[in-house]
Amino acid sequence: MDPDQLDPAGEGRVLSPDDGDYLRFERTVAQPPAEVWAALTDPERNALWSFRTAFEPREGGAVTMAGGGTGEVLAWVEPHALEYAFDGPGGRWQVRIAIAELGDGALVTFDHVAPDPQSPDIAAGWHWHLGRLETHLAGGEPAPVDSDAHFEELQRLYAHAEG
Repeated sequence: MDPDQLDPAGEGRVLSPDDGDYLRFERTVAQPPAEVWAALTDPERNALWSFRTAFEPREGGAVTMAGGGTGEVLAWVEPHALEYAFDGPGGRWQVRIAIAELGDGALVTFDHVAPDPQSPDIAAGWHWHLGRLETHLAGGEPAPVDSDAHFEELQRLYAHAEG
């Protein structure tokens, strides 16, 4: 996927089950679950598409993020389920990621649970980062930036969807 192109099929959507709202993204990738897992959990690799994050590989383990953010691993089922929470802008953030085998590749389901799953800025941010993850998994090298014109376009997309 070209990270500079909007992919309507890749848009996040807010789901509202009985236990509360969350923002969900789904991505189909050509790499197997173990490769996706490594891109998510290896600090050298996750730093290429997101923020450097180190995980103590177990439920209850520590999460340490670039810039000093800390958190806790809530679920660690290698290579299929990762859930963690950390202190971030606006409060305690919580994400869960499921990786299912899909032929020779994988289906990645990414849920943003808290804070504020309805926030257009949060939706745009995760959409942007997941596009960078796809570029990394496909062998590309995402540009080392915090934001770009594509991110700003995604912010407008999600702000419009909210209104």
